[in-house]
Amino acid sequence: MAFYQYLKTHAKKDPSHPAIIEGDASLSYGEFVSEIERFASGLSKLELGADSKIGLLCLNQKEYLIAFFAALLKGVPVIPFNFMLKPEDLVYITQDAGIDTLVVDSAFVKPEVAPFFKFFRNKILVGPAEPAQVGEGTLKWDEFIALGDPSDSLTKHKRGESLPDVILYTSGTTAKPKGVMLEENQFDANCTGFLEHLQFIPEDKVIVALPLFHSFGNIMALVLLRSGATLILLKQFQPKTILESIAQHKATILPLVPTIYSFLVQLYARGGYDVSSLRYCISGGASLPEALLKKVEEGLGVTVIEGYGLTETSPVIAVNTMKDGSVPGSVGPVLPNIEVEIVDDTGKQVAPGEVGEIRVRGETVMQGYWKKPNETEETISADGWLRTGDLGHMDEKGRLFISSGRIKDLIIRAGENVSPLAIENALMSHPAILEVAAVGIADERVGEKVKVFAVLRDDAQATEQELKELCRKKLPAFMIPDLFQFMESLPKTATGKILKSELREIS
Repeated sequence: MAFYQYLKTHAKKDPSHPAIIEGDASLSYGEFVSEIERFASGLSKLELGADSKIGLLCLNQKEYLIAFFAALLKGVPVIPFNFMLKPEDLVYITQDAGIDTLVVDSAFVKPEVAPFFKFFRNKILVGPAEPAQVGEGTLKWDEFIALGDPSDSLTKHKRGESLPDVILYTSGTTAKPKGVMLEENQFDANCTGFLEHLQFIPEDKVIVALPLFHSFGNIMALVLLRSGATLILLKQFQPKTILESIAQHKATILPLVPTIYSFLVQLYARGGYDVSSLRYCISGGASLPEALLKKVEEGLGVTVIEGYGLTETSPVIAVNTMKDGSVPGSVGPVLPNIEVEIVDDTGKQVAPGEVGEIRVRGETVMQGYWKKPNETEETISADGWLRTGDLGHMDEKGRLFISSGRIKDLIIRAGENVSPLAIENALMSHPAILEVAAVGIADERVGEKVKVFAVLRDDAQATEQELKELCRKKLPAFMIPDLFQFMESLPKTATGKILKSELREIS
């Protein structure tokens, strides 16, 4: 079912129910659908060809969601931009995907970005900036919306048969970004499976601080709007803003990544914030250390439900259920419409409890990487199994555990496989540790040494010797870190995932 139809149903049932809260303003489901229809109709007035695509360079704002759903409705492929990328990466994605139409927020109208705008035939500008700052072919948002006639919004754009509905580009932290090709029905199928594990109701008010351009933020917005809930959009991924918004709007659900939860708990402990309205929290995007899970649940007084997924799988693969709540160390059972197997280096399936690579098959697996057939073939087997590059195991109850992190992050020291995740989990149990990352550093004698980068909580202290002693108590001897470096902060992606590639360069 098209997401427009879900939204239309909600608008018909309760047109005044808020779909989006952004700052002091709100947009009802009735208004939301009307804006989507007008934007979709406005696309008909632009010069679009069979290969045309629309890019979104926006913050977490209503205009992003209006344009996204309108593009799906109209049948114009849509590509969200990671707004934290450098201008040269934005240009690369534009040229790689062949984007000719851009929706851009005024926050990104800067001199260093100006050369990027010349690649677009059509530009739709949100906010106070002037069209002249963006260049020829620019319309202000309200001007563009005024072009639209809702009566012709359902007329589909004639596009190339091989084009996907959405292309989500990976972060490109180790190479050029890759475009993951996905279809609207795959997002819908992922939402269906998601809702078998977690239920959302129209009365839910959900903090969406996760960037909408990212697969985690994207699926949360889709599944919540499909459910008729209210999205509280935050443009800043900051603990203080999040806590204030929970209290102000009586938010019921909070999805975040682990690193942000760590900062959130630290700030909440100082007092002055009311989070009693929360029903539960959701964690994804990276492994949630058991020690941090305990700190969040005890600190906030709310259950944290962990899940796991990839952009390439639309994205959710597994998530704990409402019935079971949090299961320390587990990302939950696999969604009912997805298959998962754990295999060894030879591709042979291993027994429950044994660690191997996680492989996924099902209707939510991507169509492939945009214009990269060789990489697609390397990632997806002939019989449809997608290699995740993550190590994990299944227990006898069918629950998935991320055992050692990513294969590429595994540290090989003197022939022993060292799990960075195990080290990080051990260190997170120390009360002074705010965030931590373990990486491998090239060494002629043992192959790789283990180096730990750690950030301490405000006004807390810990020594290298003290942390090593903790590791000796909790880990095998071959996993004890060789080196420690204390940092004020760790480099992260827009979603809060720690950039280990940059940490290796520091070393």
